[in-house]
Amino acid sequence: MRATNLIACLALFAAAVSVPSLATAVPQSSPPAVPLATASKSPASANRIQAPPALHLRLGLDSVACGISLPAGGPPKRGKAGLIIWLHGGMRSQNREKGFEAHRGWLDYIPPRRYYVCSPSAYTGAEWPTPQGLAHIEFLIDYMLKNYPIDPGDVNMVGVSDGSLGVVSYSLQGSRPLRHRVLISSVPQLVLPMESLPGQVRFTQGTWDFVQGGKDRLFPADQVFPYLSQFQSLYPNAHVHAFPEGEHDFSWYAEHAPDLLRTFFEATRTQGKASATEKGASPAKPVLGPGLDQKPAQNQK
Repeated sequence: MRATNLIACLALFAAAVSVPSLATAVPQSSPPAVPLATASKSPASANRIQAPPALHLRLGLDSVACGISLPAGGPPKRGKAGLIIWLHGGMRSQNREKGFEAHRGWLDYIPPRRYYVCSPSAYTGAEWPTPQGLAHIEFLIDYMLKNYPIDPGDVNMVGVSDGSLGVVSYSLQGSRPLRHRVLISSVPQLVLPMESLPGQVRFTQGTWDFVQGGKDRLFPADQVFPYLSQFQSLYPNAHVHAFPEGEHDFSWYAEHAPDLLRTFFEATRTQGKASATEKGASPAKPVLGPGLDQKPAQNQK
């Protein structure tokens, strides 16, 4: 993948006023249909333990801003906890401190004693799919495993909007395996085109949950769902949760589907346990699909 193409693509994507044309990255044939998800409206904070304030740290050579939330109910009394890395959207913002608090909205959807939750920061020049952005993720994971009682086989990642590009990129190139991945309002073909999707051995490890809306203002459904359907057909550990009325922002799913969000890390879910011995597996490089570095169509919002 040429770095110049990637940066050009990210610049167009992050403008938030238009989306690069994905037509050439999506085949014309119709892939398997995606079943519709069921919305629910249980209160997000029901029966939740109040989480302590996030720890604000600056880590690594570039002092990246990171936020860390300890398990709300205290560390597990037996064994080790899991780790969830949250990758925020708006990765080309001038705000270099998004990571301090970005993950806090996710605390209502996880068991209070089971996970440490943290978030690094991405910004212009250190977008998630770039070497700099991936280094921010790697350093934070290494820091957490070194300093807290965390099971190295229970490292997980959640990405929202362009944070999902970081989840895909880390799954391709990261040094550690991931147990569960949740991608909300994603467009994975910006880092891995349809023709490169088959045969990704690292994608077979752990689980993938895609939460996608039919009324996403940034990622048109007719361009994203064919890709996600193909992903689901290739990898049985992947599931697409399709909401016809779903919008782009995480807040829509927090309001309309909180029960679904809680299932991704519920205690009874054991599928996808990663092995620490898989660290260092041969990484694959994402390749930009044709047309993704082209100028967006005029007047496309």
